[in-house]
Amino acid sequence: MSFAAPAIGWVRRAPRAVHPGLTSRFRRGARIAREVWTPVGERVARVNDWITPAGWVAVTGAGFGLAIGIPAGWTELRVIGLVSLLLVTIAVGWLLGRTSYDVTFDLPRSRVTAGETASGRLEVRNKARRSLFATRIELNVGRGRAHFTLPSLAHDEAYEQLFDVPTRRRGVITIGPIRSVRSDPLTLLRRVQQWADSIDLFVHPVTVPLTNDMTGFIRDIEGVTTQDLSSNDVSFHALREYQPGDDRRAIHWKTTARTGRLMVRQFEETRRAHLLVVLPTHLDDYRSEDDFESAISIAGSLARHAFSLERQVTIYTSSGEISGSAAPLMLDRLAALQPATKVTTLRDLASRAIGAVPSASVAMLIAGGDADPRDLRGAHKSIPLSVTCLGLRCDATLTLAQRRIGDLTLVDLPDVQALPRALRSIR
Repeated sequence: MSFAAPAIGWVRRAPRAVHPGLTSRFRRGARIAREVWTPVGERVARVNDWITPAGWVAVTGAGFGLAIGIPAGWTELRVIGLVSLLLVTIAVGWLLGRTSYDVTFDLPRSRVTAGETASGRLEVRNKARRSLFATRIELNVGRGRAHFTLPSLAHDEAYEQLFDVPTRRRGVITIGPIRSVRSDPLTLLRRVQQWADSIDLFVHPVTVPLTNDMTGFIRDIEGVTTQDLSSNDVSFHALREYQPGDDRRAIHWKTTARTGRLMVRQFEETRRAHLLVVLPTHLDDYRSEDDFESAISIAGSLARHAFSLERQVTIYTSSGEISGSAAPLMLDRLAALQPATKVTTLRDLASRAIGAVPSASVAMLIAGGDADPRDLRGAHKSIPLSVTCLGLRCDATLTLAQRRIGDLTLVDLPDVQALPRALRSIR
């Protein structure tokens, strides 16, 4: 006789719910631990700023040498501990005393163009009543650090240090803060004091000068009348009856006296030239980082020239809108511009740009060498017909050329230096 083995099934038990009191106690304990550890961590960080790696070796040697050598009667360890303790004591005594400096730090030019060298001046004056020993002065320059040795200074004696900051690429370089670093002869301990805050050096993108004959399509728009009616402008259109809310200064009294009804002047709006530059800022929009920088330089050149003509300028990037009341401020923002983290099609970017800047009268669509013609056409279609539009494609492998994609004029540019010739050929 045989029996069939019963099938074995796994039974999944529901997880036990965590007691609410346990969860609240855990959160309370974590909060208390953070409150306790935060000041402790800050103190540990301050101590670590004072002690160098060699200093930690001396402190450790003093602690272990005396803690183990004395109870064990180990002469060598006691000697190591005593010598280490003596060195640390001498180092502490070396750093005692107040240091008083009056530091003047300035940059004659806080704005330079990529490739130029910025000069700076640093003056340190001893404000203490006694002479101060030589010390080390450090200042951060971007991600790097520069330093020089400050000689011994008598009371009220000053020392001036000139320095140069070479710039290679566009960006914002933070120079400073200025710190003095005092250390003992064996560099076991160091005392760092900050004397001056940091200064931002704006490295503008390379721009090229443009003359008026190169941008006639921008200049000619200024003052052109539109079909939009306004109650306050310079181009007279017609007379109409007064409506509540109209400006009484627009009442035409002769016509009012003749007709017996209040009549007001009506005007046609005149267009003000407003340059809109659509600039994709994701690195995938370009074939190389140099092409990305060329696109920024082209946008900066157009903006700088438009400001010289007293026109409004807005640059719309993948990260948002960039505007400024003057060319230096606009170039400052371009210097700080970082690549976008999200890819946006040129068509969507142009649509968002025209929605954010409806007053635009001229639109410049900047694209990389891999731009799809269909995307360029779509971007052009999202621009209103009343807006003059021009496409600029940046690619170092291209030669200067001009062609049509539908109704859009597209110009191929190898770099920003080709921009003047390209605009001169457009009428």
